[in-house]
Amino acid sequence: MAIVGDGPAGLALAAACRRRGIGVVVVGSGQPWTATYATWVDDVADLPPSCFATVSPGVVVHAVGRHELARPYGVLDGDALRRHLGTDVELRVATADAVQHFAWGSRVLIASGRVDCRLVVDAGGRDGRTWAGGRAAPAAWQTAYGVVIDEPPNRFDRELPTFMDLRAVPGTAERATFCYVVPVADGWLVEETALAARPAVDPACLAERLADRLGADGPAAVAGARRTENVAIPLGGRLPGDRRPVVPFGAAAGLTNPVTGYSVAAALRAAPRVADALAAVLASAGRPDAHEVHRAVWPPNLRRTRRLHDHGLQVLLRFPPNDLAEFFDAFFTLPTDLWSAYLRVDAPPRDVSRAMAAVLRRLPWRVRRRVLETPPWPRWPAESARSA
Repeated sequence: MAIVGDGPAGLALAAACRRRGIGVVVVGSGQPWTATYATWVDDVADLPPSCFATVSPGVVVHAVGRHELARPYGVLDGDALRRHLGTDVELRVATADAVQHFAWGSRVLIASGRVDCRLVVDAGGRDGRTWAGGRAAPAAWQTAYGVVIDEPPNRFDRELPTFMDLRAVPGTAERATFCYVVPVADGWLVEETALAARPAVDPACLAERLADRLGADGPAAVAGARRTENVAIPLGGRLPGDRRPVVPFGAAAGLTNPVTGYSVAAALRAAPRVADALAAVLASAGRPDAHEVHRAVWPPNLRRTRRLHDHGLQVLLRFPPNDLAEFFDAFFTLPTDLWSAYLRVDAPPRDVSRAMAAVLRRLPWRVRRRVLETPPWPRWPAESARSA
């Protein structure tokens, strides 16, 4: 089989396939991963410690009040993770120009020739070129602008990362954003984030907001940054159809959590179950039935979870800044097992429902009413016509 895309999702699936004896070729750029990938450590319990650049024993959230969350949080080391996942994986450094389908299987055309295989997986990311028949238009966007500096500014905790700082920034009350401050391999990433917005918030606006948030420390921090980071993550939208010959995986399959923007840990956890499905269908004679692999990517129970998260995204889009702070003030006073389940795209729908009901009970009536007035099931835009 062939996997188009050599990001974390593509290599995780390739590694899981190799462990099951499946011959797999990955077609990708071969470029280093430069984005900052972070996760709760217990969400990727199988990863060795060497795959983390930094691990902290907990994080801090500033909402209406200050919350210290005693749950280990790590920033992944992109190079180490790539080496870990890429062991024994055949990588063709090339661009996939086309995917063709035949009675016996499929073919990926690249500049240096072709890759013949029985089945193709699209792990090219949500915003990349698609081989799975079109991407759904996102319901919203998460955008961020960050700088990497030597030390966190004085207003932030130095012992623990700041997962969310929702404290108001003077003169900018019209838009809800927060600051994210974590230790990375080459310093501290200080990033201003618009959690979910439609239309997307321009990163240039977030750069100005970051400088305002840092106050007197702002000009020096931005001017002396070791590097900058721009983030744009599409959120929500329709899930891919399950009758197409190419199987999407990772962000290309919508495994990005619509309420957090996180996807890498979800792809790492999903890779073994999808590899099991691939092993089963590839063991049969004739052209593989991709439908069963689609169902492994999004089993029926996780589609129900996704509908709950889609509703959560619609709630976030309705919140003004004050409501967002009060919401997270209530959310992070839940028991850890409740709020952590809600943040997982692959949590059982029962657990996500319990978390939603529990936080609703804790909200002030004004914020609770806004939640209750949100339509339960969103109407997404039609699928994009953009395709290979």
